[in-house]
Amino acid sequence: MTRNIHPRRLAWLAATAAACTLFAGCGNSSSGSDAKEPVTQQSENAELHDMLPDDVQAAGKVSIGTEALYPPFEQFAADNKTIEGLDPDLGKALGEVLGIEVEFTHTAFDGLLTALDGGRFDLVMAGITDTKEREAIYDFVNYFMTGQSIVVKKGNPSGIHGIPDLCGKPVAVLKASTQEKLLGEFNENECAGNPIDIGSFPTDRDALMQVQSGRSEAAFTQDAVGAYNAKTIGGGNAFEIGNSEALLPVPVGIVFTKEDTQLRDAFQAALKEVIANGAYDEILAKWDMSGGSFKDATINGAQ
Repeated sequence: MTRNIHPRRLAWLAATAAACTLFAGCGNSSSGSDAKEPVTQQSENAELHDMLPDDVQAAGKVSIGTEALYPPFEQFAADNKTIEGLDPDLGKALGEVLGIEVEFTHTAFDGLLTALDGGRFDLVMAGITDTKEREAIYDFVNYFMTGQSIVVKKGNPSGIHGIPDLCGKPVAVLKASTQEKLLGEFNENECAGNPIDIGSFPTDRDALMQVQSGRSEAAFTQDAVGAYNAKTIGGGNAFEIGNSEALLPVPVGIVFTKEDTQLRDAFQAALKEVIANGAYDEILAKWDMSGGSFKDATINGAQ
């Protein structure tokens, strides 16, 4: 049986197909990362291993939730199975210091914290912004500092350079992200008289596809992610960053439940060790993210 397809649906499908071509098939966001050098293996610290909860010591591993569509924090490698990026490399180094294995599992971003609540994961590493609102429910071990970027089509045809330029325009963003919340706050303040038309999407890539198709004039995302995508997608000829300086810098952290303080403290101690021995800087350099170096390894450092 032949189905009739609405013309607007056909236009959307055509735009999606074009965007998938730009994004190298829509199944793999890796951009030459296979050539990156492996990170120096860490030695187990028995004292830090003993800080771990008894059940984690007995299991010899932790389950880490992530959303593997957010490069350079995490992405699927060329095999479409292996998860690579800053978070997997850092998580592996922390696990080596603690003497345990780390297992990263891909989950939709807006379901990560719910899965943590339900015990599916021991912790979450997914480039998640540490905010006061989130700190009321979760604990964070901070490991990176990032601002926000406005991603536009190459050439910036709409002349978008700052928050006021977003007012009255369709802007795409990752659903349930801090950036989505910030856009809502802009509508209450800078854009109160001419609100942003906020479009929330399941992945950061979906948001970029809206910009590529012309359905949105910009995407709002973390600076490190925006810079990576502008540099790598379409050979660097598809997108650019509209703002000249990163906006509203905030810390990013590893997320734990409020009850899991022992695991939190062990990971904080391990993070301090990899910072001190240089492995942290090595991982940042590997993913071209040294500009976000955050060497305090604080707990709940939201600003």
